[in-house]
Amino acid sequence: MSHVFQSLWVHVTWATKNRQPWLTAQLKPLVFNQIRHIAEKDKIHLDFLNGIYDHVHCLLSLRTTDRLDVVMQQLKGKSAHWVNEQKLTDFTFGWQNGYGAFSVSPSHVERVRNYIRNQEKHHREQDYWQEMEMLEKMARVH
Repeated sequence: MSHVFQSLWVHVTWATKNRQPWLTAQLKPLVFNQIRHIAEKDKIHLDFLNGIYDHVHCLLSLRTTDRLDVVMQQLKGKSAHWVNEQKLTDFTFGWQNGYGAFSVSPSHVERVRNYIRNQEKHHREQDYWQEMEMLEKMARVH
């Protein structure tokens, strides 16, 4: 009998369409709850989720059968569709194309959770693009 053991953690971030400040104090909890609901329904292990007015961060644990592009399509596509279907805004809500995805060592999972938890604090000192540069440098993205 063969066994597959894996621990694939990914820190993912994506922005609102054109980086609009749409995730207001009223809308953000609704959108985040819906993202959590989508993850649960689609059996996506969403470990932690947070963000600010124009972008989202989440920590995912992937299974051997998960494809990150499909997971992201589900989380982003279904959540945007839900916001528009519920008429929660007076504009067409959407997410920017693409996302940033960074592998996380199991020994750093708690550190990444804390980083995601403290998004408001981080963004008092740096904007989204500075944050992305920092994450890319840490991950040595080329």
